[in-house]
Amino acid sequence: MKLTAEDLQRLKEGINALKPNRRLTLREQIGAIYGPLMKAKGRGLTNAQLLDYLREQGIMISAPSLFRVLRQLAEQKARRGSKRGSHPFRANGKMRVPTSSEITRPVSTGTIESEPVPRASSFRVRRDRDEI
Repeated sequence: MKLTAEDLQRLKEGINALKPNRRLTLREQIGAIYGPLMKAKGRGLTNAQLLDYLREQGIMISAPSLFRVLRQLAEQKARRGSKRGSHPFRANGKMRVPTSSEITRPVSTGTIESEPVPRASSFRVRRDRDEI
């Protein structure tokens, strides 16, 4: 059977219109409504009220599971937020390569030593005394 360009186009559209058969996991369901859940908690709703509401809506989840998922999502959000802008000298996750003038430039410490710093070899080792 030879397919025409129109047949191929119709097949592509048909395949793209297919819906996946898989259901969302509980973590994905809670993740999809994480923002509104946190806003509700900010307005003063208790965890028990949120859990009851979720169960009424058909999301059957236990209290420890809900709290664990919420904690994991909060940690994940915090990690994502801390990565952005935390290292201004990095661009696209890569370290900036110093130029040759920066490598060979002498670095001044800005301090003037008035007394010599004792070196480890200048310390005297004293013998332990038997008398106390």
